[in-house]
Amino acid sequence: MKPVLILGAGINGAAVARELAINGIPVCMVDTGDVAGGATSRSSRLIHGGLRYLEYRDTALVRESLLERERLLKVAPHFVKPLRLTIPVERRFGGLWAGFVRFSGLAQTPLGQTLLKFGRGPRGLLAIKTGLSMYDCLARSDSLPTHRIESVTDDASASEASTSHNKPQVTQCFRWLCSYSDAQIEFPERFVLAMLEDARRAADANSTMLEILPYHRAVASKSSTNISIVPTNDDRPTGNTAPPKTITPSIIINATGAWGDRTLEALGVRERQLFAGTKGSHLFTTHQPLIDALNENGIYAEASDGRLIFILPCAGGVLIGTTDERFEDDPGNAVATPNDVGYLLQMVSDIFPNIGLTADDVCMRHAGVRPLPKFDGPAAAIPRGHSLEESRFGSIPILTLVGGKLTTCRSLAEDVTRRICQLSQHTQTKETISRLLPGADTACSHFLTEQQLAEAARDYRLTTEQVAAVWPLIGNRFDEVFTDADNTSIEGTNLPRQFVRWSIEHEWCSKLEDLVERRLMLIFHPTIHLSTLRQLAEELARAGKLSESQIDSEVDNVCSRLLKFHGRKVANDL
Repeated sequence: MKPVLILGAGINGAAVARELAINGIPVCMVDTGDVAGGATSRSSRLIHGGLRYLEYRDTALVRESLLERERLLKVAPHFVKPLRLTIPVERRFGGLWAGFVRFSGLAQTPLGQTLLKFGRGPRGLLAIKTGLSMYDCLARSDSLPTHRIESVTDDASASEASTSHNKPQVTQCFRWLCSYSDAQIEFPERFVLAMLEDARRAADANSTMLEILPYHRAVASKSSTNISIVPTNDDRPTGNTAPPKTITPSIIINATGAWGDRTLEALGVRERQLFAGTKGSHLFTTHQPLIDALNENGIYAEASDGRLIFILPCAGGVLIGTTDERFEDDPGNAVATPNDVGYLLQMVSDIFPNIGLTADDVCMRHAGVRPLPKFDGPAAAIPRGHSLEESRFGSIPILTLVGGKLTTCRSLAEDVTRRICQLSQHTQTKETISRLLPGADTACSHFLTEQQLAEAARDYRLTTEQVAAVWPLIGNRFDEVFTDADNTSIEGTNLPRQFVRWSIEHEWCSKLEDLVERRLMLIFHPTIHLSTLRQLAEELARAGKLSESQIDSEVDNVCSRLLKFHGRKVANDL
């Protein structure tokens, strides 16, 4: 069978590659950037059922998302963990009229938009309680607790039900706290890498072709159905061992997300606009008063303009998001503007007015563009499910993935694989519903106990700090990584050099930015030091990805990139 060509190595493209490899279908995956370098790395990092989708009567998507949430908690417990979200509520009534308009489907019409003007204002306790009851009913979870409603002024010690629950310390302008269960994936970038590793293992077991080529582009022939795969970098070594090649794929999967229309146009097959993405901006802070105020809860709140905001514990700090604005430019140019930062800071101040969070406390900010379908209604009403749009490149079918989110990547991949099997007359024999991702086993979890930390440190000759730094990135794959006695760390981190070298060799790593942003997750460290970047660049040179003469320029490029896209200034020294 000719290979399936997947364009785009984000979470959906990786999930499709895994599903195909497990079913013995050859795959060539190409991305003009890095693995998980687009919207996957700029998301809210939630695995959730989509509570707000209930207002738009999209119960099918909510049910699918909740099922996938439960599955991911079981098959990837080292990446996906339960998270308790809390909705602060000001009044008993409110939002009922607007909820009715949205639930009836009128919100997507001009009449509905007019009617919504008469129902402005935050959702009240009755509306939220109704939604949470529906949510619990659809979830039917045997692993997560149901929703709970309590007064902001309740003394936690006065209620037995509250003894294991630390409430977020919101302003007493709110009267009630409505808490419910969802889940979080702190590092979806690492989740993508684990899926690709699983695809590699499956391809080896099935003796099936699997090529993963970041920093490559697919160039369509004008006279045939051949596709040339060429590197996007021609100015330095990139570590991509596959030479430029030409293939004739059996099927093309357009998984380039918000770039989807541009991808089709490059193939010469664009007929109509499929995508009209919205920009979502996020901030990250290690501001201790905000961390303390959250009390390990996430906040899901409604702004005065009706937008919804998350304030989430994440990677030792707090992730704040998100905006939802139409974005017409190249998705690669999206940044969190000063206005975005100010808007999100104001939302935090409205909920926690006494913590004093300012722009100076923001460690990192970024923005991504959601791959949403073209839709004429308001941004909040854009359908959030996934769909497949079919077209042709000559005689070759193209399946364009529209929409989708982190939570449903596996079920989306299952749908795509089912359609590919129909088109290619291949039998789909295996499924991934209960297949563990690399690094997981039935006993592992997102956290290690002190005893487990100590045992791993002893077994692999590491410090407990090193074990704690690596575990969230790979789970229980320590046997694969730590095979020699070198236990030194990269300066300014607790990351062992052994792990860095293993990642460069085994995780499709080409550039310094790949290491900082998507392999080692240093983007979430409170401080990034110049000496850290230089040592990492030296490891890339040691592996042949850079020449010695390119180390300084590579470090300079990453410093510039961190400032432009993440608002991060690199510290000069330790």
